[in-house]
Amino acid sequence: MKFFEKTRLCISILTVLSTMSVYAEDENTTTDVGLINVKGQSLGGGKMVIEDTPKARSTVTKEALDKDPGIGNAIDKIKNVPGLQVSSTDSSGISGLSYTMRGMSADQIGLSADGIPVNDSGNYAVYPNLLGDSENIDSVFVTQGSSEADGPHIGSSGGNIGLTTKRPEKKMGGYVEQTFGSNNLYKTFVRLETGKIGNFSAWISASNTEADKWKGEGDLKNNKLEMAALYEADNGNSSNLIVKYNKQNNYSYNTISKKDYDTAENAEGTTGHQADYSTNIKNSRYYGLARNPFENLTISFTQKLVLTDNLNLMIQPYYYWGNGGAGNGQSYVLANNDNNAGNYNLTGFPTSSSAATKYWRPSWTQTWRPGITTKLNWNINDQHSATFGYWYEKARQRQTQPYIALNGDNTPSTVWADDANNVLTDTNGTVIQGRNQFTTTPAQRVWAQDTWTVTPALNLVGGLSYEYVQRKGDNRGALGIKAEKREATYHEWLPNFSAQYKLGNSSQIFYNLSKNMRTPQNYVLYNSGDSLSLDPEITWNNELGYRFQTKDMLFSATAFYMNYKNRQLSSRTVDGDYEMINVGKVETKGVEFEWSGNLPYNFNYYLSYSYTDAKQQDNIRAYGVSLPTEGKQVPGSSKNALTATLGYDDGRYYGNFTGRYLSSFYGDMTNNEQIGGRTVFDLAAGYHFPVNTKAVSDVTFRFGINNVFNKEYIAAISSPITAGTINYTNAAGASKTQTNTAYYTIGEDRTYVASLSAKF
Repeated sequence: MKFFEKTRLCISILTVLSTMSVYAEDENTTTDVGLINVKGQSLGGGKMVIEDTPKARSTVTKEALDKDPGIGNAIDKIKNVPGLQVSSTDSSGISGLSYTMRGMSADQIGLSADGIPVNDSGNYAVYPNLLGDSENIDSVFVTQGSSEADGPHIGSSGGNIGLTTKRPEKKMGGYVEQTFGSNNLYKTFVRLETGKIGNFSAWISASNTEADKWKGEGDLKNNKLEMAALYEADNGNSSNLIVKYNKQNNYSYNTISKKDYDTAENAEGTTGHQADYSTNIKNSRYYGLARNPFENLTISFTQKLVLTDNLNLMIQPYYYWGNGGAGNGQSYVLANNDNNAGNYNLTGFPTSSSAATKYWRPSWTQTWRPGITTKLNWNINDQHSATFGYWYEKARQRQTQPYIALNGDNTPSTVWADDANNVLTDTNGTVIQGRNQFTTTPAQRVWAQDTWTVTPALNLVGGLSYEYVQRKGDNRGALGIKAEKREATYHEWLPNFSAQYKLGNSSQIFYNLSKNMRTPQNYVLYNSGDSLSLDPEITWNNELGYRFQTKDMLFSATAFYMNYKNRQLSSRTVDGDYEMINVGKVETKGVEFEWSGNLPYNFNYYLSYSYTDAKQQDNIRAYGVSLPTEGKQVPGSSKNALTATLGYDDGRYYGNFTGRYLSSFYGDMTNNEQIGGRTVFDLAAGYHFPVNTKAVSDVTFRFGINNVFNKEYIAAISSPITAGTINYTNAAGASKTQTNTAYYTIGEDRTYVASLSAKF
């Protein structure tokens, strides 16, 4: 019922807002964080385009997105670009994913969709459900080392990924696609286009995706409703409204230690029981409790106003709402003696844990995130073009852990923890929480940037941003936790400079220098120790690059050096309490290559390679002990990554065969646990039927195989650790030994997918 209620809400919003003037950047826009226009000829099946920005950047076009036969999300579909190392839990596109870029993890990389920041406002995590249907995405761009000057991020210390939603078609019609695949995967997608009605056009889409987990019991379910409306006035003013609603109800995948993976591999394969939640309802890791429901709504409205011939203003208010969480497959008990902070009246509750009732206790998060970006573009003269802007956002996030009664089969009586009728209350009617935090994060940025055309061959860009962020934490009290309020303020000047010199019509060199800031995660407001005094992460990114671009071949090479300080890490005090600590400096250097082009007889190719040397520069402390991390590789990041694709496209048939190699990586900061590298191959093919009638056109059959040779491998680290074993002395002077275990996700085995689509 909730899905249909939210659907009606979305339709109501669309009806009201669609009557307003609605959006888009003009065709000359090429650099906005969420609004870009791909120019020039795409090569290698759309995996690479002509770039003209003085920094490392890769763009994947809709052509390449559509040729990928899977239903993966936008990040899945850009996994071949240099510098980016992507691993998804499965190929459904609606389960988990992780990635690194130049040695930085996903929570250090900015991610925006049509100008809306979609990293979690508290810990900067990225969730696939926030990315929308890939069928509605026009392009995805990656700036590997530096965030954009106008990027709406407080947690991006290196790089940015931006998604742009497709514009409405000028012709009335629609698009349908039906997809089937391994593990009972199916997806139905429908999009309807109004066509151009005067100066107005719009589309609305809906999709339903379901699949079984490829490993372990449980399934995945997802519904999406999205729309876009565009109004382009005759005087050059334009407006755009984009609304996206998502609801999922998934069972989670379990992670595995390297020791258990090696044992399972030798005994019964990596899909064995040691990598899965238990099917036994009495087991402490029962799969029926590993649930991950979530829903979210995003609204973006972009208004462009042409003030004069050389002056225009862009105003973009947006809103993000999210609601959901996850349980980890465990049940919890609640007894009277758990109320040691005195926040609840547990009179009548069992006096010992052994006699207590079991409950499901998910980690639940609700987020309300309004914001606005304003930007003034001023073409001063033939030599100078300036941009001035201001961004403001006030994110509010409530994080709780309510207790939910279990059914007779040990499954939750409801998976939606915001259902007040199903959560446990104390004798006074107060909802009992294992965590009860409310974080408010006002953030703002002001910037100015000038592009100076010194000569037709030489361009210089200089800019300066100032970012100011507050973290306000209201710990409202929970079991064993007393109520307390804390707050912290972070601010920094962030300059950027770049230069581009064209060596001729085909070649150019560029240099880019930028400073980025990452505000500490909201954990600092609630952890023990000295977490609150943690400084923001500061990075200086240097890039020197070369591009060679012709109509038949594109090539780029970039050398980079990034130095950052105040790296933030979750650790433990000598008492075993969580605290956020500063683990010092990291130095990252390397090279990236990207090469694409056309070959005779309708063949094409795409190659990318990156070498990333990300070294820790200091020894870190955990449990009061100094650990030998200086000079060690940052965990989770491979030094070498290589992708090679050979493609064919004659307009009727197309195909791509891709091999992807990632070298070994480490699961701990002391580099004692190494995970071997792997090479995985994928196949994609399609056929365009010769159908072109007034009723139906562009009928296409797509087929693909992921992991063609069924490679078994550990894909990515889920929870990196400081060190496996730490001997320390606690606050009472007793000698202790702490054993830590790194957990990983397993690479999905061979899967098939096929789809049939048509326009009408």
